[in-house]
Amino acid sequence: MTRWLIRIRAYFLKEVREIRRQPLLLISLVAGPLLVLVIFGAGFVNSNPVLRTALILPDDLPVELRTQITGLVGLNFRLVNRAYTPVEARAALANGDLDVVQIVPDNVFGKLQRGENPTILIYSNAINPLVEGWIQYLAYAQVNEINKALLTEQTRLAQQQARAVGVRIAVGAERLTNLEREVSRAEQEAIRQELRTLRALIVQFRDTIPPESLFAGRGDDVEQLRARANEAIRSLGEVEAILSSGDLERGLDELRDSKELLRLLDQQIAIFVSIAPETIVSPVQQRYQNIRTEAIGQASGAYPAVVYYAPGVLALLVQHTAVSLGALALVRERMMGAFELFRVSPANMVQLLIGKYLGYTVVIAVASAALAAAMRLLGVPLNGSWLLFILLLLMLTIASLGVGFLISTVAGSDSQAIQFAMISLLLSIFFSGFFISRDSFAAWVEPIIVIIPMSHGVVGFQDLMLRGITPEPAVWIDLGVIAIVTFGLVTFLTQRQFRRA
Repeated sequence: MTRWLIRIRAYFLKEVREIRRQPLLLISLVAGPLLVLVIFGAGFVNSNPVLRTALILPDDLPVELRTQITGLVGLNFRLVNRAYTPVEARAALANGDLDVVQIVPDNVFGKLQRGENPTILIYSNAINPLVEGWIQYLAYAQVNEINKALLTEQTRLAQQQARAVGVRIAVGAERLTNLEREVSRAEQEAIRQELRTLRALIVQFRDTIPPESLFAGRGDDVEQLRARANEAIRSLGEVEAILSSGDLERGLDELRDSKELLRLLDQQIAIFVSIAPETIVSPVQQRYQNIRTEAIGQASGAYPAVVYYAPGVLALLVQHTAVSLGALALVRERMMGAFELFRVSPANMVQLLIGKYLGYTVVIAVASAALAAAMRLLGVPLNGSWLLFILLLLMLTIASLGVGFLISTVAGSDSQAIQFAMISLLLSIFFSGFFISRDSFAAWVEPIIVIIPMSHGVVGFQDLMLRGITPEPAVWIDLGVIAIVTFGLVTFLTQRQFRRA
C-alpha cells in the first residue's frame, strides 16, 4: 500500500513541478479571467439594444398628447432628431440609418369613438433575432402605455363635457317642472328650444364616451352611463314632439318620466366625473419589490452585471483549465514515448491517472482560490457555505478533468487535443446557461447540456454565491456521474493504449 501511494505521489509531484516551471501559465490562470471580468464590469452599460427610432405623428393630435406619446416612446427607443415622412423613414430603415420606424395613425380619437382599434405601425429591419424580440416586447409595452394615455385623455374630455351637461340638466329639469303648470304657447316654444339644445348636448356627450370594451375595470359603469344618456335622449325627443303638438294634457306622464330620467342621468354623470380618468382606464396598478431587500435587510435589487456573471466566469475558468490540461496530458506522454517507459516501470496506469488528477486538481484549486479572493475584492459575495463551495469546486474540477483526459485518450496529436478542447469550450459557452438560459433550448438539447460540467457549476455557484442556498441534489449527482463515468472510460481506454505501447 505504501509503494502504491509513493508511486501516485511521484506522478503528482511530476505534474505540479512541470506547471510550476511555467509562471506565466499560473499568472494567466488568475489574472486573465479577473482582468476580463473587470473590463466587462466597467464597460458594460446596458443589456438593452440601442434602437434609433423615427416617430411619425399625425397633425391632428393635440399638442399635450403629442408630448406624452413622444415621452413614452423615448423611454425605450432612441428618437432621432429629424422629421421624416413615412416614405423617407422606410427608405432610411432600409439603408440602415434607422433601426425602428413607428407611425401613429390619423384621427385616433374618432376611431376610438367609433369602436375601432387604431393601429400603430412599427417597422424594423433587424437581422438579429434577439434584437427583433426586444423590439416586439418594447413595442408591446409602449403601445399599452399609449393606449392608457389616449383613453385617459378621451375620458378626461368626456368628463369635461359631462360637467357641462350636468349644469344644463338642472335647467332642463326645471323647465319640465314648469310645463306641469299652465304656460303660454310662447313659453312652450321657448322651453322646446331649450330641451332640443339639451338633447343635442346629451347626444354629443354620448358620442364622446369611449366604448366600454376599451376600459379595463369600469366598463359596466360606462355602459350604464351610455344607457342613461340614450334613455334621456329618447324621452326628450318625445317631449319635444308633445310640445310641437301642443297637447300637454296627454303628455304629462311622459314629462314626469323625462324629468326622472334626467335625474338618473345626472346621478350617473356625478359618479362618472368623480372618478379619476386614470382609475377608469387602468384600475389595477403594480408595485414591484425584489425580495432580496427583505432577505438582506437593506434596499437592494438584482446584482450588477459583473457580480451576476462572476460565478459563471469561475465555473468557466475551472472547466476550461481542467479540460485543457487534461486534454494535453496523456497525448503528450504518448507522443513522447513515455508510455514505453511507464510500461516497464512498477507503476500501473491507474496510479498514473490518480497522480495526474491530484496534481492538476491542486493547481486548479490554487488558481480558483486566488480568483475567488480577487472576486471578493470586486464585491462578489459568498452568501452560502464555504465548505459546500469548496466541495462544489472540487467536484467540478474532477468532472472537468475527466472530460479533458477523455479527449486526450481519443486525440491523435496535440493539435487535435487543442481543437477538441476548444469545441468543448464553445459548447460550454452556448449551452451551459452562462449567457443564454437553459430554458431557451429545445428538449432534445438537454442531454448535451447535462454532460457539460460547467452547466452544473454555473447553477451551483450562483446558488451558493449569490442566492445563499444549497444547490439542488441534481447538481451534485450529475457532477459525480460525469466524474465517475469519465474516469472509468479514461482508465479503460488508457490501459488498452498502455498495453499496445
